[in-house]
Amino acid sequence: MPPINKTRIAKNTALLYFRMLLIMLITLYITRVLLNVLGQADYGTYEVVGTIVAMFAFLSSTMATAAQRFFAVELGVENYTKLKQIFSINVLIFVALALLILILAETAGLWYFNTKMNIPADRFEAATWVFHFSILSSMVSIVQIPYTAIITAREHMKAYAYLSILEVLFKLAIVFALLYFPIDKLKLYAILVFVVQVLISATYILYSTIKFPECKVKYYWNKAMFNEVFGFAGWSVIGTLAMTVRSKGIDLLLNFFFDVVVNAARGLAYRIYNALILFVNNFFTAIRPQIVKAYAADKEDKSGEMMSLVFQSSKFCYYLILILSIPILIETRTILEIWLKGNIPVYTVVFTRLVIINAIIESLANPLLASIQATGKIKWYQIITGTIILLNLPVSYFLLSIGFPPHITMVVVIFFSIVAHVSRIYFMNHLLKMSIIDYIFQVLLPILVVTALSFIAPSLCFFGFSPSFLRVVGLCVTTVISSAFIIYFVGLTKSERKGLNEFILKKIKRN
Repeated sequence: MPPINKTRIAKNTALLYFRMLLIMLITLYITRVLLNVLGQADYGTYEVVGTIVAMFAFLSSTMATAAQRFFAVELGVENYTKLKQIFSINVLIFVALALLILILAETAGLWYFNTKMNIPADRFEAATWVFHFSILSSMVSIVQIPYTAIITAREHMKAYAYLSILEVLFKLAIVFALLYFPIDKLKLYAILVFVVQVLISATYILYSTIKFPECKVKYYWNKAMFNEVFGFAGWSVIGTLAMTVRSKGIDLLLNFFFDVVVNAARGLAYRIYNALILFVNNFFTAIRPQIVKAYAADKEDKSGEMMSLVFQSSKFCYYLILILSIPILIETRTILEIWLKGNIPVYTVVFTRLVIINAIIESLANPLLASIQATGKIKWYQIITGTIILLNLPVSYFLLSIGFPPHITMVVVIFFSIVAHVSRIYFMNHLLKMSIIDYIFQVLLPILVVTALSFIAPSLCFFGFSPSFLRVVGLCVTTVISSAFIIYFVGLTKSERKGLNEFILKKIKRN
């Protein structure tokens, strides 16, 4: 098996972090302005109407994971002929999916929208525009997916970073357009989001077609290859459907029991969640292809460099999100007041704290999930883990129906996230012979100790000073310094510290 390319991982991670920081800052600014321009009710309306479309688009994310996995496998064994064939088949599949989602959304989705949605009567026409343009935006983004997947599988992270930055800059332009055009803001926002999606998708497709020979699509059909791709994706549908039902289904439940302002609160909390997860996903995007390629190159290596990379990436994903989460968990209200300028919908604070706790737990999932997917043996994993996640919806419905407040749904999500992670550990042991004892002592125990110790200094800062912007800044600085110290000396092994030191010294000498 070829050695893990840690230099490439580090370089790609740096590029993705530059992308992530810029996108995160601009996105948070966009959210604040958008909330002020649209108002809490229209913002909540946009969030919940988009949920219906997303419910039908879950197939696309399933196929995206399958596409990236198959591209990475063929690149790992350097079979470029099959790569070109499998790319062409994936393009056909995604075009068909886009048409299927159009049919489903404009029939069953439109029926639900017209008969079940809790939308203010005077905003129903504008919400209808949002619904139809969201469907069109979703179709365009689905056709783009195989091109994004090949860029990631080939580890061209510079292009991926620049195109992502271009996309968020377009979205920033949309917000400024809303301020100056004297027409219905909600309708205009839906139209402009669609226009931006067309421009960005066209750019991804053009770049990939010029850069990669396999992206020069010609009609190709191979039933066995189609069955291989769709067979893998078929079982993945269970897991993706479960995650979609958990996220979007709960949005619809909240809209059923409460008004759109509660949807706005949950939507704002998930903006912070997405910003945090972006850190982890950027780090792991650079690692995922290495895990899949390592497995593809030597399927007998179940406990060497691949497993070491899985353990290390699990810890680093967790540490990254922990450092970011501590100040937000402690200073939630103050940070929300600064970000939203006091325009905070009810329940936003409690939603934000619970969403962040769930993000911390789920940060451990990606390395295990990528390893399990690399084996291709995902049938029982998807059935069991998907069923666990699906339980969120009936349990949440029951608790809301007997009078619990809206944030009980996030308590349920946290509980089942923990149970689902236990199932992932079991399947890592079953499919890849991962030692559960090693995982507990090399991953879980270190992160628990680091978590407990990392809250001490920021908590002292919080209780020692009166509420202010300066306290938030001081608490953030205290968190970064104290957590970095604790992670280095407590959360890393001797060999990991040595590797980190060598990497830092190498970068210093190079500069």
